[in-house]
Amino acid sequence: MSKKLSGVVFLAAVFAVPLFLLLRGGGRPLWDAVAGESGTFAKLEQAFAEQFPSSDALRRMQVSLSYMGGGKEQNGVFISGDSLTLDVQPKSLSVINDNTLAMIDFADDYQIPSYVMLIPTACAVQQGKVPYDSIAPLYNQPQLIDDVYRRVSGHVTAINVYPTLFNHQDEYIYYNTDNTTTGLGGFYIYTAVAKKLGLRPRALEDFSIEHIDYDYYGDLYALSPYREVSPDRVSVYNYNSQYQRSYTVTHYSADGTSRRYYTLYPKFKKELGGTMDIPLGGISPVVDIDIGNPSYINRLLIFGDRSVQSYLPFLLIYYEQVTFVDTATATPELLQSLRLGRYNQVLFAFSVDSYVSADQLSLLSELPAPPGRQS
Repeated sequence: MSKKLSGVVFLAAVFAVPLFLLLRGGGRPLWDAVAGESGTFAKLEQAFAEQFPSSDALRRMQVSLSYMGGGKEQNGVFISGDSLTLDVQPKSLSVINDNTLAMIDFADDYQIPSYVMLIPTACAVQQGKVPYDSIAPLYNQPQLIDDVYRRVSGHVTAINVYPTLFNHQDEYIYYNTDNTTTGLGGFYIYTAVAKKLGLRPRALEDFSIEHIDYDYYGDLYALSPYREVSPDRVSVYNYNSQYQRSYTVTHYSADGTSRRYYTLYPKFKKELGGTMDIPLGGISPVVDIDIGNPSYINRLLIFGDRSVQSYLPFLLIYYEQVTFVDTATATPELLQSLRLGRYNQVLFAFSVDSYVSADQLSLLSELPAPPGRQS
């Protein structure tokens, strides 16, 4: 059904449902909630919620009514045309301070070359996605990133991906319905990261692209199911090389169980969970990737969040082993099993909204004690 036709159907429903409720008798007629009062759309929206509290379809209608009445934000999500964007607001300055100090302490204690990358969200890079008349002021993500990078200077090497993403803001680098970067956005992140890690970035043409879903709706759609948003396309990338590479991807769960895949993209996972369970096999507390790589012997340890799914497939071409720790779900037992002496580099990599909204790094205290220090 075209958007124009769906709009006609929607408008018909808007006027038909109040009429039905007016005529049916019993309860509080919907018309009474709106007639003769200011803020008609807001009242109508409220009445829909009261009459149909558990209906997903009518919840979507409720969101659309709010949008038609001028409401451009719901549940912290900006609604703008054909896209949804998370409104990032820090919960407390102490969270940002604690995360930053934890990185500095780690770098000083373990003396492993360490790097930090804070990935701005779409509302900071693609500000056209934010309604121009939004009443909520945008949080200054570039300033936050600069402040953190200044504080860690001399301890942790900063990787500023904001300029790179900003230069490609007109491309499909963020999902319209999910609060993370696309595979293409991950490629641009990778080009900035590789340079800082002392690696030579490859060109986009060196990777083959496979589209694994044309009908994906992400976490932002679940928060604010505005009916006119189009689904996203999800794509994955494979490195084209004359050298054969094999991948062993082992996921470790919080309960101590593990599962293993021999591909970066186990496609059967879509049927078991969803589209985002395909890149890297999804996200687990710890994901360990061994690469049958004849050219490199380095090992990388990443503390981060699910944004890793967009850029890590590109970085794997330079390493023998990469271990990812999801700081939101990793357990002390899993951290104690890490052999830190095996890694040549450590990367702290978070989306800005993750970094400012929750404690990410206090769990570093659960790591094995560094050499020369009593546990």
